Amino acid sequence: MDNATRCDAPHGGDTPTVALEQTSASALSVRANECVDVLVVGGGPAGSSCAIALAREGAKVMLVDAQARGRDKCCGHCLSGAAWNIVGELGVRHVVESAATGATQYVAWRSGAQEFAMNLPVVGAIVPRATLDKKLLDEAERVGVRVAQPATATWLEPGKVALRMRGDECVVDAKLVIAADGLGSGIARARGWNPKSPGRKYGFAGSWRAPLALGHWCGERIEMRVVRGGYLGVVAESHEYIHVAGLIDRNSKVSRPDDLLNEVARDWPLLTAALQEGKPARWNAAGPLPWKPTRIADESTALVGDAAGYAEPFSGEGMRWAFESALGLSRAWREHGGWSAVAAQTYAKWHGDHIARVQQKTLRTAWFLAQPARASLMCQAARSFPRVASWLACSMGK
Repeated sequence: MDNATRCDAPHGGDTPTVALEQTSASALSVRANECVDVLVVGGGPAGSSCAIALAREGAKVMLVDAQARGRDKCCGHCLSGAAWNIVGELGVRHVVESAATGATQYVAWRSGAQEFAMNLPVVGAIVPRATLDKKLLDEAERVGVRVAQPATATWLEPGKVALRMRGDECVVDAKLVIAADGLGSGIARARGWNPKSPGRKYGFAGSWRAPLALGHWCGERIEMRVVRGGYLGVVAESHEYIHVAGLIDRNSKVSRPDDLLNEVARDWPLLTAALQEGKPARWNAAGPLPWKPTRIADESTALVGDAAGYAEPFSGEGMRWAFESALGLSRAWREHGGWSAVAAQTYAKWHGDHIARVQQKTLRTAWFLAQPARASLMCQAARSFPRVASWLACSMGK
């Protein structure tokens, strides 16, 4: 690689190949082998909030994102009520609130003829990812993070990453590389931290305009529908747009998002009516699921968000875990006055205690509820026994 190579940069994140589009208006020049304290790879909630928190601690931070700003992501758009304290401590609550389009107060499950609904312990929010990610990246730039977007990052060796943007390449030396590049993380794979047996499932999400059907929608409600082969979550993204997100097992007969959508619509008139008004122009997908890397941090690298591990989307906790991992990492940084092997151990233990343990509970809940027969039994039990309903509420992590 030519050490004289130059490349322009703003702020972003991810590792996959991407069509290079226009850059941020505040593009900054980055020389080969420039040193930074922190290089964040991935511009979702985990990466952006990490970058913001560490920049406020005085670190020199650069963030790389593979996609253009404002691109939608595979997400259910639901932020649990338990996340409000977390985003508040990260100092981004005002950003999250400005991106919210609605609230979530209760959730309903249905499997076959059985249905159960319950109020959520704390009111959550509907936060479309395209808006949230853009606002968080804007806030990152405001506090001094340099964002390269769209650009790709390739791991070379500990503390050294190749950055490619607009066909140019440069090398960035970083004391800490934070991988916020999602499920199947390229950084985790490069470090050899990827799971030995990847999951067989994948998530998907999409939205479309359906104002007539939504005229009959009960506001502030999350609908979960379980059918053989997968499950689907539905919310009103606004008064005009319906948003769906679900999970499919690759080995099931219902192997495509459209198949699952049609299967659920067979017993749900509201969704049938919504599909008569349109359908998603494109699906956003992510996988494999579950994803559990063998390690999440050492003296030069740390994984956050989905890259650090993700169970199943049944509980709608993905965004909370993203922000929570950023909080755990920033606390470890502050406690140890920077990054080190000891800080990595502190973060790894914090992640295990606060996120990985909850994700294991989520897997157990999903096992109970993600198959029609078991889901039907659970719905019956929850209606009859308050302690079962309470267990479900705790499992949702709200």
